[in-house]
Amino acid sequence: MAFHQVRKDGVIVARWKRADGTIGTKSRHPDTNEYWKDGDEADAWGEWMEDLEQRGLAPDYRRKPKKQPEPPPEPEEADEAGVTVNEWFARWWTGLDVGLRSRGNYAYLFRAHVLPEWGETALSDIKASDVNTWEQRMIRAGYARDGVASGARTRLATLLGDAVTEGLIGSNPALRQRHRGRRSGVGTAGRGREKTAITPFEAMCLCERMGVLSGRDDEFIFGVTLAFGALRYGEGIGLQREYVKLGRLRVDWQLIEDGGKFYLGPPKDDSNRDVDLPPFLQELLNRQIAAHPDQRCRCKPVTIEGQDEQPCQGGGAFVFLGERAGHHRNSNFARRVFDPAADGWYPTSKGRRGTKKHREEDRKIGVAYKPVLVELDTPWPGSPLPAWPAAVPGHPYDAPRVLGYQRRPLGLGVNAASSKADLVAFAIRQGIPVEQARDLTREAILDLFVRSQYVSEKAPVASWAPITEGLRPHDLRHAHSTWLMDLGTPLQLRDDRMGHASPEMRGMRGTYTHVSRESRAWLREQLERLWQDALARRAWFGLHSPVKILDELLAPFRDGKREPIAPYEARGEVLQFPTSRAG
Repeated sequence: MAFHQVRKDGVIVARWKRADGTIGTKSRHPDTNEYWKDGDEADAWGEWMEDLEQRGLAPDYRRKPKKQPEPPPEPEEADEAGVTVNEWFARWWTGLDVGLRSRGNYAYLFRAHVLPEWGETALSDIKASDVNTWEQRMIRAGYARDGVASGARTRLATLLGDAVTEGLIGSNPALRQRHRGRRSGVGTAGRGREKTAITPFEAMCLCERMGVLSGRDDEFIFGVTLAFGALRYGEGIGLQREYVKLGRLRVDWQLIEDGGKFYLGPPKDDSNRDVDLPPFLQELLNRQIAAHPDQRCRCKPVTIEGQDEQPCQGGGAFVFLGERAGHHRNSNFARRVFDPAADGWYPTSKGRRGTKKHREEDRKIGVAYKPVLVELDTPWPGSPLPAWPAAVPGHPYDAPRVLGYQRRPLGLGVNAASSKADLVAFAIRQGIPVEQARDLTREAILDLFVRSQYVSEKAPVASWAPITEGLRPHDLRHAHSTWLMDLGTPLQLRDDRMGHASPEMRGMRGTYTHVSRESRAWLREQLERLWQDALARRAWFGLHSPVKILDELLAPFRDGKREPIAPYEARGEVLQFPTSRAG
């Protein structure tokens, strides 16, 4: 006989006996989806269900069990025996669909590490233990555990994973087993390698060094744009004049270097965005554009058959170009300008950076690093001179003999062997009229503008202390994000400027939160304040600069209109950086 019960939450439940002897339960009317008004209504509905059960007409209101997921199909047996890694790679590579930058990374790791080790090995002969041994061998050879070593194994795992899908092998021996092996030094907490964000003052000093080493204002403005505009390196060298507008900079493209050629592509993760410019950065970009009104890149038009992406065809009005109107090549720009500016040491001929760890490792095998030497009689941070090998602790040291009695400073761009045309162009850059420069003889230009800048052999020299060893151009973008956090910038505004999509801003919060004009104006004011504060701290070290445009920005401090700020830390101690050490 049907009956009812009252649950702990006060809901009335109808109960009835099914034909198979089990008891049915229902708390709501199936047609109206309303709770039972009282026990009588629940009892009456239960009796009606029992009558339907006896006649075989009752619907089944029992909760249906969740559908269990189907087990993955068993891997197919290999239908091609003896296929080598080289043979499978040749088939696999043609169907790879990744961006240019990723394709270059894949190509390097396969060409330099994976194929030389496994190319002649049959896919079925690769064992997990052999892959582990190979990875450890790369680490012992000096490759970073979370860099090349891990990346090469990941690429091999990708290659073999598709071989499993193809049915060439039954399992992937390169997959890393979870919770195995070393638990320290591999980013197990998801943090990755430790990063250090530089301050706006340190960023300014880094950019000044870049200008000093290149001998141009362009690299100083380029570094400031990366740091205070939160641009990636490729977005910086790919910036075109038409995208620099009043108070705003548009990021729609980046330049990607691949195979010695440059390609225009969308920014990473399609992070197209507008970047609000503080007044000082707008002025710097205006001056950069005005200094090169007719500058166009000199890339040669090239068409690569069978490839969707085509190289830069030349003639682009890019804001930042090299001395000969070419794009900055990653390795060349890092070796000549960025790395020595950050580390205070020149990289070796193979591009290895002169960080403290590398110097100690290479000193054992006789590799000599050279510090960045500067002349002390010039405005801080000094004019760079040809480098000497560093002294080795515990060994006698004699300064190398200099030919003649003078040393030519770096960054001039010309020397006694330069052509007459190059010397005339250099003289014009020094400010003399074009016709007068052309009338001067070659020796006259050398005497007036080149030899006059030579440094006596007895002049005091010093070496640069590092700003942050191992710093990369992309770390300037990381630093900018940190500055925004320190300023208390709202997350939506930070994401808008960085081109990110934070998990906290997805869903309804991101849909109903927008960036207002007032918040953009506030951020421009805060970034302007950071710049002016950094400029005042820089003035404390010297009221002049070898970088022409920065020297002009320091004029208010020389005129007494502004006061320098001593770069003290909160605890009252003078910052160790960036004092020079005698050498």
